[in-house]
Amino acid sequence: MANRVDHKFVWVIKNFSSLRENLYSTPVQIGDCKWCLSVYPKGAFNTDHLSLFLEVADCESLPSGWRRFVKFGLTIVRQVSEEPSVLKEAHRWFDQKHYNWGFRTMIPLAKIHDNNEGYLVNDELMVVAEIDVLQVVGTLEKSEETNPLSNVKRVKYVSSAQDSVVEFRARNQHLKTACTNVLLSLTQTLCQTPQELSIDDIVEAEKALAYMKDSGLEVDWLEKKLKEVKEKKSCLVEVKGKK
Repeated sequence: MANRVDHKFVWVIKNFSSLRENLYSTPVQIGDCKWCLSVYPKGAFNTDHLSLFLEVADCESLPSGWRRFVKFGLTIVRQVSEEPSVLKEAHRWFDQKHYNWGFRTMIPLAKIHDNNEGYLVNDELMVVAEIDVLQVVGTLEKSEETNPLSNVKRVKYVSSAQDSVVEFRARNQHLKTACTNVLLSLTQTLCQTPQELSIDDIVEAEKALAYMKDSGLEVDWLEKKLKEVKEKKSCLVEVKGKK
């Protein structure tokens, strides 16, 4: 059974030790979607770890072209120990083809079944999912339909950005949140055409990129993209100047 509180829900898996096949939680409504968890108690794809995934449960009922950019965290709760629980976080685009994301190696199975670790109580495993929907896309707008590459480009750059955030392990949660917001804003800026971008936009992008590097993020791909954008913008300005 899954119990929801705001954008977070708890799943208590009973009789965990006797489970052999993958199991799904009860779907929970968060935002305009229903979400559920799927767990592989013996591990998925030949691993000795518990595998845990977040899934859009009602993807068939969503409009054509739907996408959701989501920050999510999955926790295996250590119920009877003062040691910290196991938490893994990610930022992912969910869509019709990729409606589930998660962690194949969430936690070693040996740890779960070790009584000293405190994960199993009365053979019950507790899982917590926290979901923040950062961007919602329904049916593609007409402007996007006329240029199908714009969607591909935006997904590519934003996906690269979230991968950097996942690898970033800032102890200060406020700093981590700030980095996430700056990355999203920066990638959206760089996905615009040279005609849409102003010189001030590029200056602000350079400042944002410097902030990212100072915060410890590996953003070489963004530096390359910004250089390409600046070159295209310079060529555009030169052409206008000659007219």
